[in-house]
Amino acid sequence: MSGSMMQQMTVQFLRPGLASRIRWFVTSQEQARETCATAVKNPCQQICVDIKSGGFFCQCRPGFNMNPDGMTCAEIWHPEEKRETDYEKADVNKDSPSYTEVDSRSDSKTRYNNDGEVMVSDNEVVHLKSIDLTRGLPPLEADNRRSSDSALVLDSRRGQSGGYSLPESSIVDSRGTYNIPEGGTENDEVEISINALDITEGGDFEPEKVVDSPKPFTGELQEVEVPTCKGFMCKNNGSCAVVKGKAICLCPLGHYGKMCERDVEVRYPKFKGTGYLALPVLRDAHKEFSVSLEFKPGSPDGLLLFSGEFSNARTDFFSVALNDGFVVLRFDCGTGIAELRSLNRVQLAEWNTVVLTRFDNRATLRVNGGHQVEGVSQGDYTRITFRLNLYLGGYVDMNTIKARVGTEHQFVGCVQELRINGHRFDFRPTGPVGEAEFGINVGECSDGVCDQVQCKNNGKCVARSADRHICLCPYGYHGNSCEKNSPVHIPHFSGHSYLELAGLQRSVLSYTEIELVFKPTYHDGTILYNGYSRDRRGDFISIALEAGHLVFRFDLGTGPAELRSLDPVTLNKWHFVRASRTGLLGTMQVDDQPIVSGQSQGAYTQLTLLDSLYLGGHPNYDHTSKHAQASRSFNGCLQKVVINQKSVDMIGKNLAGVNVGPCSHPCAGKPCMNDGRCKPRLDCYVCHCKLGFFNTNCEDVQDSVPTNPIFNGESYLKYIHKDITKRISGNRMDLQMFIRPYGHDGLIFWSGEDQPSSMSYRSSSTQDFIALGFHKGGLQLRYNLGSGEARIGYNDSRLFDGEWHFIRVQRDKQDAYMEIDGREVVEGSSQGEYTSLNTNNIVYLGGMPDVVDATGGRFNSSFVGCIQSMKLATVHDVNLLNDAYDGVNIDQCRKRKVA
Repeated sequence: MSGSMMQQMTVQFLRPGLASRIRWFVTSQEQARETCATAVKNPCQQICVDIKSGGFFCQCRPGFNMNPDGMTCAEIWHPEEKRETDYEKADVNKDSPSYTEVDSRSDSKTRYNNDGEVMVSDNEVVHLKSIDLTRGLPPLEADNRRSSDSALVLDSRRGQSGGYSLPESSIVDSRGTYNIPEGGTENDEVEISINALDITEGGDFEPEKVVDSPKPFTGELQEVEVPTCKGFMCKNNGSCAVVKGKAICLCPLGHYGKMCERDVEVRYPKFKGTGYLALPVLRDAHKEFSVSLEFKPGSPDGLLLFSGEFSNARTDFFSVALNDGFVVLRFDCGTGIAELRSLNRVQLAEWNTVVLTRFDNRATLRVNGGHQVEGVSQGDYTRITFRLNLYLGGYVDMNTIKARVGTEHQFVGCVQELRINGHRFDFRPTGPVGEAEFGINVGECSDGVCDQVQCKNNGKCVARSADRHICLCPYGYHGNSCEKNSPVHIPHFSGHSYLELAGLQRSVLSYTEIELVFKPTYHDGTILYNGYSRDRRGDFISIALEAGHLVFRFDLGTGPAELRSLDPVTLNKWHFVRASRTGLLGTMQVDDQPIVSGQSQGAYTQLTLLDSLYLGGHPNYDHTSKHAQASRSFNGCLQKVVINQKSVDMIGKNLAGVNVGPCSHPCAGKPCMNDGRCKPRLDCYVCHCKLGFFNTNCEDVQDSVPTNPIFNGESYLKYIHKDITKRISGNRMDLQMFIRPYGHDGLIFWSGEDQPSSMSYRSSSTQDFIALGFHKGGLQLRYNLGSGEARIGYNDSRLFDGEWHFIRVQRDKQDAYMEIDGREVVEGSSQGEYTSLNTNNIVYLGGMPDVVDATGGRFNSSFVGCIQSMKLATVHDVNLLNDAYDGVNIDQCRKRKVA
């Protein structure tokens, strides 16, 4: 804590021949004890409260206000109460000329001496009688509301002009001398009150002036009271103080207003020159630090930042202040001050940015991206010891440090952001997220930004910065006022957006793989986040951009892993990332950059995520893990999200969303004709054409139905007729077909149960299915009857010779075999006791929608090649096109040349 301030005001009655005067005397003493616990005795008059990071502050019991010294308390005085003054209680001779009568309303400890001095506190109403008017009146300082004229005329009929009321034509000149008109006598009894005194710490009034030829004065001065805290009741533990001639409330952090009557949550601090905000003591900054500060000043002078070792900054410290509009950095490593002064002034009422760095005893300063100023501190010491809080906007006792920091003023204006060594401070009170430990008279700059804003379609207005608003639009609407309603094919996130989907739950316990295709338009923001809870603790997984680098983090409950891309990504370009973890080991690859790897802390190996999955941002970063370091949403487009080889349906399966609009992409213009489906491929697209249509945009009609269909890797035929599906399910199956394969990967045939919900992100090991396809050049038959998967494979490069090949698959309960061209046979069996295949009565030929998702990653694409015929159970010939319920991208097979 800083040194306390003890103030006393001396009202002095001088002997005849000397003019009277009033002067403030300010003394200070430094606190030697750092905490309440270590103090020999209670440093506070009433209640002492320890500060988390060291130091203490004082509070008063109910019925008392804190005095300006920050340590002592004054009982709240009600005007209707009459109190006995110390003078009335004193055993003195009231007739003695050594004493002067004081009005009985005063309850301060008033002291007198034989020289006629009356010592009173700063909140007394003093009535002076029996003044020798022939010797002149005290040169009182006028109210700060007066003009800068060299003379001030005080009209007795109005009683205005700084609180002094003199007869007409009486003048107080710029030297503070009273010229008394003729007509008065030196024995006239006059009652004077003192008002609107400037009690700026350390300030003195003008020296006494002697009136050479005072003229007699007859008349009566109007009574005006001294500024006082008596009866001035501050709410919410605020304390009253007289500052620059006015009684004001000093409101503790979290409260604001004239009487501290309003609760306020400080996100963007507002200072009016009478307060400050105390942040934690700087750590790991003794050797070097970098500071970035964004602020909007309302005055050209004031202290922005301060911290050091001692409360009076007598040795190690650093400060950033405004001096006549210039930014001044001062620091002292213990052997002499360095001062760096910006070359240009800041812009008042505009946002300005200060960036400074310090390494050892050298520092740099740059304002608004302008020319960099450099400097070196004196002496050989290169370290700064920090024991005080980091003060923003002012300090508890400016008088004790003004000579060192170069200003006696506290900051007036707003602060939007403060970063030190990469850490962005949260200005809310200390808690799960806030870091401010205490403060005085700190308001919120964003108050009122939504007062005149109307968001349409149930949108909600919130502050997006200190002086800007944004409408949070429900899913389906976007625009500045939520006025737009456009279909979304590829979601676009605006930096205040998110999509909420069902969480990963326990589907990614041991293994998690995430694939993203994204296009950023800003270099910071959260792309994906899923946590265990909303108390900032426990398991989580996240992918975010930080200064252009992609960062993959996950925490299994005992400490996070952090994997960062080696190079930043390019803005406004599409990028691909694959991030995965197996147990506590993780890897990540961005585009063609080298793979990076890392490991989470502790020994836990399983990941549990019970909260929702969020894409593009989060509705409340106070609910995200502190280790995720998430504070900003993503700006850009998100084209594809695949988790554990299952595609996330961002548009169709989201639970909620805010400010999600359509990304600028060819698919947004519906280029596919005749009900074709547009599928994005980075900046390009592919049209999936319905049966009977073909070409790039499905614009052409087929002249005839293909007899031998060709499949291009994005094709399939779908069958739901019972004559077909019943011959696949059950205990037995016999499938025969002729194929001409061209691609070494691709699904040829599939039937099975409905796959788990796309929100589970993992195909069940007990899910019934049967599949035939190519994987890395090998023909595979795979099936599961509910108790374990069987896999039968055949490898022969002759299958890709461009000719037709006969394939037959037979299954009898658990046993199955695969025959190729009537001469090769491979066989196998499934595990367990189950013998029957259960399906959803759907059969796919040549592929299926979202192959990777539907097959649980067993196959990566649809078949590339031709199918000539298909027979089931040796008796049923399937008419490939006419029997199909649906199909995509089907054309007539034409023989290709074999490379």
